[in-house]
Amino acid sequence: MRRRLGWILLAVVAAVLVFHLAGGWYFSGVLHERALSGSARRASLDLDPDLTVVGVEGDTIVLRADDGTDAPSGLARDGVWGLRWEDGAGLVREVLRANDDGVARDFELLVGDPPAAGQAAELDPRVYPDPQAAGVDAEDVTVQGPLGQDPAWYVEGDRETWIVVVHGNSMSRLDNVRWLPSLRRAGFPTLTITYRNDAGAPPDPSGLLRYGLTEWADLEAAVRYALDAGADRVVLFGDSMGGGVISAFLQRSELTPYVEALVLDAPMLDFGATVDDNAAREPLVGPIDVPPTLTTTAKWLASMRYDVDWDGLDYLTDTAIFDVPTLVLHGVDDRTIPISTSRALAAAEPGTVTLVECPGADHIECWNVDPVAAEGRVVAFLDAVTRDAAT
Repeated sequence: MRRRLGWILLAVVAAVLVFHLAGGWYFSGVLHERALSGSARRASLDLDPDLTVVGVEGDTIVLRADDGTDAPSGLARDGVWGLRWEDGAGLVREVLRANDDGVARDFELLVGDPPAAGQAAELDPRVYPDPQAAGVDAEDVTVQGPLGQDPAWYVEGDRETWIVVVHGNSMSRLDNVRWLPSLRRAGFPTLTITYRNDAGAPPDPSGLLRYGLTEWADLEAAVRYALDAGADRVVLFGDSMGGGVISAFLQRSELTPYVEALVLDAPMLDFGATVDDNAAREPLVGPIDVPPTLTTTAKWLASMRYDVDWDGLDYLTDTAIFDVPTLVLHGVDDRTIPISTSRALAAAEPGTVTLVECPGADHIECWNVDPVAAEGRVVAFLDAVTRDAAT
């Protein structure tokens, strides 16, 4: 009997080991596909419909979530979201009504022809398909980065402080076009940059996103471009992974004395904590989610397969780098980057970091749920902390 129990115990241990190694290998591959692969992230820019257009009449559009899929967070919420469909783009504002037929919203066409009834579409928090659609005259410029030429948009202004805008892991500088009109009205020159692995920019030799550990050098090149072009100082404005790029820049760059302030929108401050948070909501079997032990194994395997430096990607271990006035915006309902990381930063550096929590906002949606309030907070903060006044 004792020998039999020993064999049973050995079999259980072996099964647990195989489960974690096989499952960890699989989920480390999922992590690569969703968060690390430059080519996969560029492919994510393609249209990925999550809605069906019921109909368009004048300035009203009716949308319905596809059967069997979760409705996007902004579908039935007042605010401003972009809407994309094949060969066209627009934006939606106020919710006019919601019933079994769909959600009717105020609609503005930006590019192309209005979508036809039955056409697939995608709600997009980035809102605008290009700066021109936002009413901004942006000049195409090129930053000479360490790997080659990085395209950027420059919008002129009359202040001496430039704002360098750093996008997230969407791999698109369209992330922050919605902020450009208010920054332009406030008089700030802006430089909206690309970095390695972006479409049109050089690929990283590894082909992987490093969440700041390599990309910071591309940001340094952009800051140097701004200084050479006449900026006295810079404000770094980053969302999501852009917050990680900015954090790594603050740790490493010789140009940090020129940084006057930071604006961070749902910043990636601890990649490991973000993976843990997302994995905890990842279904494994039926209602059972991925257990923490499996996530730990997947992260360990990812460190070996893809050279992920988990400790280096926890910027909360060195919060003293945030030693200039810093405004952090973060949606309370963020399902991509946990708001707990921004709360931890604000608690660690109360003298320099101000956190604004946005109820009802998912990832990088503080602007979307209330554009007027979000723009007002950002511009008021910049006016208070920058040394030159608008002329």
